[in-house]
Amino acid sequence: MEIKVLEFLKGLGTIVLYLVLSIMLSYFFSDLAYHDNVVIATIFQILSYIIILLVLGILYRKRLMQDFKNFKKEYVGTALKNWIIGIGAMMIANIIISNFVGSSVSVNENINRNLISLYPVSSVVSMVILGPLVEELTFRAGFKKAFSKWYTFALVTGLIFATAHVQTVFVTKDWLELLYLLPYGTLGFFFGKAFYETDNIYTSYLAHAFHNGICVMVLIILYTLGG
Repeated sequence: MEIKVLEFLKGLGTIVLYLVLSIMLSYFFSDLAYHDNVVIATIFQILSYIIILLVLGILYRKRLMQDFKNFKKEYVGTALKNWIIGIGAMMIANIIISNFVGSSVSVNENINRNLISLYPVSSVVSMVILGPLVEELTFRAGFKKAFSKWYTFALVTGLIFATAHVQTVFVTKDWLELLYLLPYGTLGFFFGKAFYETDNIYTSYLAHAFHNGICVMVLIILYTLGG
């Protein structure tokens, strides 16, 4: 029990580290990350993710190296299977929520869409390549040994993952945004399930990256067609 508590605290510590790094980088790079010059903005948006990933990479270097070495091709199927189930459940949850809030798009999603339209290059790199690995390390890697059952691991980490994606509610005070805990949490649940089933961080990373990649690609196509 003591070991599980320590592992859970390790997971929480990783989240705190991620938040501190994000706040510090946002403070120091705020003028550069949203510079009028798109090239400068793109560079510093990507640099922020690289710095966070390097710090987390040092913290979890053993797992990253071990999981990379032990990754099996069948894990790709596990990643896709869990993503398909997760996106299906997420779509159903969004349809239900739209009846309450009049929209199936959260504030977090609107922010991401705006970033994609303004900074497509950094959005692809950060949301599809770097961001998913940062989030898998932050919201799942540290908690793996804290749970002996896959469903408790998937449930708790899914809820933490969802909370991180609706954190704007504490600024906007639009408490209906909390309803989006359901779709984000559902998707996060299946990312966690994919990780736990294979005990490999790259399985959930692939599911996460594939999901973000599809979403970003669709939005870029829509923006291109729209003009």
